[in-house]
Amino acid sequence: MTTLTELAQQIAQLYPLTHKKDGKRYRVVGELAGLTELEEISGAPRYIQTRALQDRQLWDIAC
Repeated sequence: MTTLTELAQQIAQLYPLTHKKDGKRYRVVGELAGLTELEEISGAPRYIQTRALQDRQLWDIAC
């Protein structure tokens, strides 16, 4: 049986990006022409400029 800690680690691996302002987790789906498509855990898409991911005040990247 999976513990809560293991489950949290698996989610962090699958959805490594956290938007600090709203606390939502995302994963990168695709990138094209300077835009990055992100997918929220709920499945909702979000499109942002790729360079915006470099802003560490807004984005936390789990490694």
